[in-house]
Amino acid sequence: MKKLNPKFPKIYLDASVIIAALLSPNGGSAKVIRLSSLGFFKAITSQTVIEEIEEHTLKIKKDKREIKKFIADYKIIVREKLLLSDIEKIGKVDIDDAHLIAGAKLTKCDFLVTLDKKHLLKEDIKRYFKPLKIVTPGELLEILVS
Repeated sequence: MKKLNPKFPKIYLDASVIIAALLSPNGGSAKVIRLSSLGFFKAITSQTVIEEIEEHTLKIKKDKREIKKFIADYKIIVREKLLLSDIEKIGKVDIDDAHLIAGAKLTKCDFLVTLDKKHLLKEDIKRYFKPLKIVTPGELLEILVS
């Protein structure tokens, strides 16, 4: 796989992907994050997502310091917390997930990478938010390899 232009593609990471990478260093989510840190694409998230991850410190058995170190070590760019006014503009998805679409659009990402099959990976949602591509880590890896 070749390194891509540093300005393309940009991926926006959902909390589910970062948590999966923290818990399973050999899974698809971790592979996506590792490839990003190597310059194959640019990974971005938001402080809103980081706070969502930090709400699960007991469940994932990682403290805030470990989460911040992971984000820094893998060079994930963290956008400021999203404003309610940015989130409210997004329709069609559950309000709890609207911040992901808003964050991906505001950072001009090409992909939103998520594991949320219930709300975000449905075909009608994917079509509605085009040209943003909503994909799983595995789908992103398939796209980049082909």
